[in-house]
Amino acid sequence: MDIRIAVLGSANFIDRLKELEHELVSTRLDYYIYQSPVDATQIVKNIKPCDVVFFSGSLPYIFAKEAIDKLPIPAHYLKQDETVITTTLLSVYFSQHIPVEQLSIDLIEPLLIQNVLEDIGLSEQYPHTLKIDPTFELEEVADFHARLHQSGKTSLAITSIHSVFHALQEKKVPVIRMLDSKSNILKGLEDAKSMALLAKSRAAKIAIGYIQSNQVISEEILKKIAGTIQANYIPTPDHLYTFISTQGNVQIALESNIIEHWFELVSLPVKIAFGYGKTVVEATQNAKDALPYVAENSAYLINDHKELLGPYPNRQQQVQLKTNDPKLVQIAKNTKLSPANLSKIMQFSRSHSSVEFTAHDLEVYLQVSRRTTERLLKKLVDHGYARVVGEEMTYQQGRPRAIYEFNFPTY
Repeated sequence: MDIRIAVLGSANFIDRLKELEHELVSTRLDYYIYQSPVDATQIVKNIKPCDVVFFSGSLPYIFAKEAIDKLPIPAHYLKQDETVITTTLLSVYFSQHIPVEQLSIDLIEPLLIQNVLEDIGLSEQYPHTLKIDPTFELEEVADFHARLHQSGKTSLAITSIHSVFHALQEKKVPVIRMLDSKSNILKGLEDAKSMALLAKSRAAKIAIGYIQSNQVISEEILKKIAGTIQANYIPTPDHLYTFISTQGNVQIALESNIIEHWFELVSLPVKIAFGYGKTVVEATQNAKDALPYVAENSAYLINDHKELLGPYPNRQQQVQLKTNDPKLVQIAKNTKLSPANLSKIMQFSRSHSSVEFTAHDLEVYLQVSRRTTERLLKKLVDHGYARVVGEEMTYQQGRPRAIYEFNFPTY
């Protein structure tokens, strides 16, 4: 299955990347263009389901950091290193023959230039350098280059920021962009892909859960609980029920307070404990060790680093009964889906291990009938908020299952 990468960059960077896309194996890119690095914050809030987010540079990554931290997936940015600096300086030297001291350069890490010049024996010659600070207005960066050029101190500006490049062009200041090498771009994307695979691997680790009650819990309720974390359950003596799932599914249940719904389902005093581990034995022992700490109608977790976390839930409402987000309001209006159902669908998207899913996957998570699930999906597909991207064969007789993906922001 392909790794899906959301790429945030300028129009120029995206055009360059499209030329290299054919060299990427088992990778699918979704493009998001910004006019200014500041725009990255809002774009991150509106990306469609993917496995990792990749930024064309550190500045948009820094601006969007708060939004990135709320994503259930990793994020990475293209790092500016000595190779980028060397490639750019060589291009200037051979194509325009401009001495280093007649250049103005803006970048996040000015030390990179010093390292390159020292390595090639030009430590006594140094360009006019501005260390980019995220607190700067981008106009300040453009003014830095323009003042130097207008005073006759520089012949060429080199910028790391595409919006500054366009601003300097308007000011009639000779300017080029910092040159990201092909190898650097491809390596950055491979690093992002590795981060996505690692996150999937961690999410797939074993998780064991215990629910303890002083009375019998019905099989119907146990099935509903198991469905929300895609688990198998095993009844054991003394009203102790064991659930076998994955770390990713349990983590979403804890973070989004799905377990609060479990307390409502059971309607009895219960204790819940979870354990993570690289093996079933390790995860089981961690869950057993967590159980003595649990009070009624709460949960604790011991992870594979032997850290005790809890209590859960944090009592914040997660399934929204109304929404003020204009995009979600429009989706609800078009599809006639309730905000509560939309909220549950978005939680499913966050917790599902893949961007792609089947009607059965959604049915198990929502704990509704197949007919209800297919009706929800049809509304989303009919209005372009989901699409069929393939099909899978089952081991039983019958039609293949359709494979879907959402086509609207769910993070």
